[in-house]
Amino acid sequence: MHDYEIRILNPDGSTAIITAEIHLTDASAIRSGRALAGGLPFEIWRGMDCIYGARATAAKVPAAPVGIGQAGYHH
Repeated sequence: MHDYEIRILNPDGSTAIITAEIHLTDASAIRSGRALAGGLPFEIWRGMDCIYGARATAAKVPAAPVGIGQAGYHH
């Protein structure tokens, strides 16, 4: 069993509601979040890790180092 925090978000990305729940798996926490959110954006946190939502997606996409793709570019 794991402790999860479900954050329902406003359209501007700010937090509208936070609830704490205990689930056996990440998948069951995500299903619960989806049901609670009722179509609104939401995030699922397990401790300090965002496992579902915009921050989780951003954490999985590595940012390109500054300057990559700009070599030889002149105005």
